[in-house]
Amino acid sequence: MEMLFEFELEYDEESPFGKDPKADHDYLMEQISEYDDSIDSEVVSRAFYYCYEKHKDVARKSGLPYYTHPLNVTLILLKEFTIRDTASIAACLLHDTIEDVEGVSHDSIQSDFNEDIAEIVDAVTKISHHNMFDNAGAPLDKVKYKALTYRKLFLALVKDIRVILIKLADRLHNMRTLHYLPENKQKEIALETLNFYIPLAHRLGLNKIKMELENRSFYFQDRSAYEAIRNALTEKRRDFIDYIRVFADTIQNSLNEHNIPHVLSIVHKHEYEIYKMFQDGKALSDIDNFYSVVIILESNDIHECYRAHGVLANAFKTVGFVDFIANPKMDWFKSLFTELFGPDGKRVEIIIRTQEMEKISEEGFASNFSLQSGRLRALEFNDKEIEEWGEWMQDMIEVNGEKASKIIWDSIKVNLFDSELFVYTKDGVKVSLPEGASLIDFAFNVAEEKGLHLVAGKVNGVLESITYKLESGDQVELILSPNALPKPEWNDEVVSHRAVVSLHNYFKNTTKYEEIQSDEKVNFDVRLIIKGDDRENMLFDITDVIGRTYIKRINLDTTGAMFEGAVTVTVANHGELNYIFTKLLQIPGIKSVIRADEVDNIQ
Repeated sequence: MEMLFEFELEYDEESPFGKDPKADHDYLMEQISEYDDSIDSEVVSRAFYYCYEKHKDVARKSGLPYYTHPLNVTLILLKEFTIRDTASIAACLLHDTIEDVEGVSHDSIQSDFNEDIAEIVDAVTKISHHNMFDNAGAPLDKVKYKALTYRKLFLALVKDIRVILIKLADRLHNMRTLHYLPENKQKEIALETLNFYIPLAHRLGLNKIKMELENRSFYFQDRSAYEAIRNALTEKRRDFIDYIRVFADTIQNSLNEHNIPHVLSIVHKHEYEIYKMFQDGKALSDIDNFYSVVIILESNDIHECYRAHGVLANAFKTVGFVDFIANPKMDWFKSLFTELFGPDGKRVEIIIRTQEMEKISEEGFASNFSLQSGRLRALEFNDKEIEEWGEWMQDMIEVNGEKASKIIWDSIKVNLFDSELFVYTKDGVKVSLPEGASLIDFAFNVAEEKGLHLVAGKVNGVLESITYKLESGDQVELILSPNALPKPEWNDEVVSHRAVVSLHNYFKNTTKYEEIQSDEKVNFDVRLIIKGDDRENMLFDITDVIGRTYIKRINLDTTGAMFEGAVTVTVANHGELNYIFTKLLQIPGIKSVIRADEVDNIQ
């Protein structure tokens, strides 16, 4: 079976809606009944006519009555996003009423419907791109306004996922009707969609939605490039399709011989995917894998995925293998990825999934959760973290001016949309971090106190500086000192929201920081307990690091192959002490360095 990507026109200018409100209402109710008869049809019916009455004197740029827009968005939410709870459907119908209709407010919707519906509509309104005034009624400059919008989006994302799903459905319908707007507006909205809404769809696993938004955005951003790639792909696919079908038959025969029931699909890459390959420096002539072969096993046993891969690896020459089952890219995405060399040496991407994984891949967030139980969060943040991150964003807006928008969006993107790392403590506890995280990020994500007193760390047994960038699978042992304190330059080395917010709050009170710096001890004595494996020249190496003139006393104890020394030294300040800690731990054989008056300095 070949699966091709095409723009659906059902909700475009050929929309059947707008001629007869009653017929439109009846169609919606039929769809509600067909997809989920547990939805409260009476509430949805009232929401439809409320929407119609409030918007009936307004037309869209297409000339269609405005109420057809929330109707189309609701059908997208119902049929394509598979979101089918009463509050979401009703709020979707009402999503433009507070923003566009005089006299409609949170309170009036609450009175006519309920608090849950009113809160969703109000939240959608708050992240609208038309609220250009601050609380005092003064107009916001465009840059500051966008930063505020990002902050509202973040708060909505982590508090109630239904708000974001409605915004995504709204954006999808707007993209399907974007041709009615002037060219400059088309480009502006398309760029915003690429940078803003597509990462949201990706993070929520809405792959079909993401694909369509990408292609439509690309089309309106650079129509000539889009059409050139589309025409070239038409030619290349014509040449390649017979080849891929023969190869697919060979794959199916191999799986059938080993009694692995499956369904095989051929999926071609869309224009924006090819465009991104061009950006990576590839030429059209260099691209073989225009198609991916998706193998959906008729089983939900993940072990069958590995068995199927083993069969194909034995039958063909494999190029690479990535396990997104053991280490999923996102919460809703699990598959095995491999590349095989087919006939004539062409590369073909193979994706192996169970039936459940396919459902999750197609439907994303909605496949895993029922929203009928009420408000859900898309990601794991507690209330304190949400509040603190929101406050940090507000501070960025007030302090950084035009830079705030990029700072906030970069932070959201890194922490919510980019790839995750899974790093482990020395006891095997898994810590999830965003790509690019350092040892400082790790420490703050384990506990804020550990981040504040970090000196260094051991990564897979090797001593590393606090700025070391971690990779998935690393095992980390933190080295702490109660006298160690963060430095302002740490802000440039962290990406995780916990580290960013903790450091921001620490340095926010600069007076406190200056007092700590001014009260710091100078020229004081400290006793260090050094343990490790005994070897020749161990004492020489230790004294060489510390500096013989600063050593006041040394006591040694060597038992068998073990070395333990108590060294009293004079240091200029805590910075020098932390430097000595780090250098001592770099000496071969040294296992630990502890201040005699400290406990639990290594975690």
